[in-house]
Formats: sequence, C-alpha cells, structure tokens
Amino acid sequence: MRYSIGDVSRVLGMTTSALHFYEREGIIDTPKVESGWRYYQEADIYRLISAKKYRAMGVPVRDIARQFSAEDLTGTQVIAQMKEKRDEAALAAQQYAALAQDIGRLIACGEEGLLSTGTVDIRRAEDMICFRSSSGGRIPLDRSEQAAAKRWIEAAPAVSLSICRELTDEHAVPSLIISARRAANCGIEADGCVTRHIPGGMALHAVVTCGEEQFDEPDVIFRPILAFAREHRFVQKETMWGSLLFAVCSGGKRYHYYDTYMTFE
Repeated sequence: MRYSIGDVSRVLGMTTSALHFYEREGIIDTPKVESGWRYYQEADIYRLISAKKYRAMGVPVRDIARQFSAEDLTGTQVIAQMKEKRDEAALAAQQYAALAQDIGRLIACGEEGLLSTGTVDIRRAEDMICFRSSSGGRIPLDRSEQAAAKRWIEAAPAVSLSICRELTDEHAVPSLIISARRAANCGIEADGCVTRHIPGGMALHAVVTCGEEQFDEPDVIFRPILAFAREHRFVQKETMWGSLLFAVCSGGKRYHYYDTYMTFE
C-alpha cells in the first residue's frame, strides 16, 4: 500500500520535520513521488514503527539509524543494547516507585493536618537526618557545605524544607530533613557536623500552619507542642523538628503547613 505523509504523520504522531530527519539518517527511504504527491510504502512504515519502539526504550536516533543501515551490526549487539535499556528502565521504575511513596507521605500528612491543624497528639517519630549549615541559613556560605546542600536539595521530595531546634539552641534554625530510612536510598549519611542524626521515639506531634513570620521567628511552628509540653510536663529529649508539607496562598497571604515533632523523656 501507499501512505501519504499526512496519514503517516497523524497515525504515528510524527511531524513532517521528524520524518525528514529519519530520511536523512537513512532509517527510511526518500518518499516516492507520483503526480506531484509524495508517499511512503509498507517497508517505510515498518521501519518507522520499529524506530518508535526503540525510541520508547530510550535508544538514541543515531543508534537506531546505525542498526537499520550498518552491515556490521550483529543481533548480539542489538540484544545487548536492549538489555542495557531494560536495566535503565528497571532503575527508573524503582526511582518512580520511591517518588510515589514520597508524594504519598506528603498527601497523607497534609490531609490529616487539614482536619486537625494545631491539635497535639502522641505518636512514634522516625529516626531522621538533618542538614544544618554552619552559617545558619538554608544556603550555606561555605563552598564545601554548598556541594552537600546541592545533593540534599536534588533528593527532594524525599528531602523536605524544615526547621529544627536542638536542646542547646536558643532559637530554631532553618534546615533540611529526611527520614533515615529514605536517606540510605539517597546516599545521605550523618557526619556529625552539618549533617546530624536525630533519634526517633515517642513524640508530641502536631501539624501547624504559619505565615511569613516563620522566616523571622522560626520557633513559631513549635508553639502548639511546647505549650502542650508545659501544660502536661513533658520534657524535650532530642532535637525538635518540623518538615514542610506544602504552602498555599489565600487572600493575598501565604500559609505554610509543617509536620512538627518533639520526642520526650
């Protein structure tokens, strides 16, 4: 059969410029012309659909062109390339599965928080790892710390913006945080300096909403659990932390939802 460029473009989802590119790369033959109309033949459609299959695997177009035109390319080499793409796809699947879990955590905490904002309860907190720059900001001034911070930020949303307050701190400080369980998958470890381990355990917990005042007064996110601790005589055991769930804008104001924890004696 004969197929017009328009039909091929619509069904295969390829622009005419892409078809011309495949022609130049030797993946398909130059269209035939009859009565001023250009058309493709069955062999061309066969190669184009095959090319789309390999592109879906992530094979570069130039490698596809070599496979379709090189006389010295063996079946063993083609299979080896498919194995490589299979392994890449399996790794990507693992990464997307972890991403889905990270997003699911934010959704679950966010939905719970919308129903009980500011309400303090008691639950078990995970072990966490926290990044705190020596300069006190979320962007370190030290060059070596900047490289570490970049790796942390690239691990979002497993890594969250956070605010932490250690037992010896006068005030809470901005930081980054990740569960110790996820940190291992992201290549993040505690070094005892800017990257610190926060032990989990039984903790006071509350989802808190605050405005822009958090930037000048980060301790604002801990007010509900600190008030509850004073009233019921709970004593802080380890670092308090709050991880950012999401932010919204309403009535011209920004509101930030934090998931806060304080382990106690």
